[in-house]
Amino acid sequence: MNPIRKIAAYLTAILLLGCVIQGEILWLFEILEAQVLQEQTQKDGFEVYQETMEKVWGELVWFPVPKSSVNEQATTAFENTWMAERTYGGKRSHEGIDVMASVEEAGYYPVISMTDGAVEQVGWLEKGGYRIGIRSLEGNYYYYAHLDSYAKDWQAGEQVQAGEILGYMGDTGYGPEGTTGQFPVHLHVGVYVPLGADREMAVNPYWMLRYLENKKLVYAY
Repeated sequence: MNPIRKIAAYLTAILLLGCVIQGEILWLFEILEAQVLQEQTQKDGFEVYQETMEKVWGELVWFPVPKSSVNEQATTAFENTWMAERTYGGKRSHEGIDVMASVEEAGYYPVISMTDGAVEQVGWLEKGGYRIGIRSLEGNYYYYAHLDSYAKDWQAGEQVQAGEILGYMGDTGYGPEGTTGQFPVHLHVGVYVPLGADREMAVNPYWMLRYLENKKLVYAY
């Protein structure tokens, strides 16, 4: 039985019997109030999460790797490796999805922005290699990592349009700046949603990429 219903039934019984003191009634009502508040908080939290995810899906425009109009063999593939174990730098979970390249050549595949937004972070990270992070208009953060190079000298705050080339797929990372060859050529895609003023939560991009597979720009490469 629902805890609220249990307390309500108990209150009804003891009031009918007249065998409870006033303090116990107040204590039971405090429990009842706490339960109601907890359920309301959980509901509010779910509604916030739902609204946040609707915003993410609403701003997705293009798959991050265009289709080649020149080379039919230049394809991509990805699997749901969300939260899979990674060991470089200690055990950790994989907060993203890797888009793998059929043509094992760094700098060959262009990487485009999936959304409109602005550059927030750009440059080298030990685990991510050359990366770029785009903050969307809704406040969500799109992270593109292991790039071979950038399409231009991006500056923080610079505006980006969905479909604009950010850089080129590579195999950088897992070491000091310039490290390559520690893993196959691929693009790591991460999506993070805000949790207040200074916190973010990683969400699984797998189904977003599945959705965007039918929304690919065509580039000559």
